[in-house]
Amino acid sequence: MPRLNQQFEDPFLPVRKERLFTSDNKPTSRYAVMLHDGEKEIEVGHVSEGYQLVPNDTVNQIALDVLARSELQFGDGGLLFDGRKYRQRWILPELSVEPQQGDIVRIALDIINSYDGSTTFGMAFNAQRLVCSNGMVIDYLLGGFRFRHFSNDGFAQELNDAVASIHRLSGQLEPLSTKLRLLIDQPADRSFIQDVFSDLRLPLRLQAQIYMGIAEDNAWGVYNACTGVLTKQNTHRADNINRQVSRYLISAVN
Repeated sequence: MPRLNQQFEDPFLPVRKERLFTSDNKPTSRYAVMLHDGEKEIEVGHVSEGYQLVPNDTVNQIALDVLARSELQFGDGGLLFDGRKYRQRWILPELSVEPQQGDIVRIALDIINSYDGSTTFGMAFNAQRLVCSNGMVIDYLLGGFRFRHFSNDGFAQELNDAVASIHRLSGQLEPLSTKLRLLIDQPADRSFIQDVFSDLRLPLRLQAQIYMGIAEDNAWGVYNACTGVLTKQNTHRADNINRQVSRYLISAVN
């Protein structure tokens, strides 16, 4: 299967499953997922026979339905699609914290999906700093929701459960604000920064970019330098590193 090294501007390209055959033309239990980019089909993943392939446009419409049912305001927060994984973000401005005066962090809802079986269709709750639009991948802290009964009798209830999970986020705001204030109160000298880089085993080039972006001499400044660089990269790998950095720094100041 070819390795994809591109981002697709359109996440809603036609997609289908195609059964795989052995060298002697016998059918297998595996399927190739084929994405049509307007000119040709690209093989983007291998999945099992029972894998429920959900097109990204369907995922997007379900997310918009859930957001509408929540009756909360929401705004576009960008998307990421590399042919295999899809993440689209909406900002929920009514759910926000202000760990220090004028520094607002808003909760974000990410809808996620994959064509290679690496993740199941669902929602993840993260955050975004208003002043610089840095994404904070803290779904490990805020949680999310996985759709498990797509297109069957249990799905209507799952939609209601998904809406309820959004409403429960209001109870997470004060604990989140407390954790972010701890980052602000934690001084960050050269030794602290070096420990962060070493413990997370960040690549040297990434370390240099982060170091140059540190604007405040506390853990909050280090964290925002990290999220700033990683947000600009706008890749799934950068999101994964962002999550690791978030978990490390927020846990370090508890």
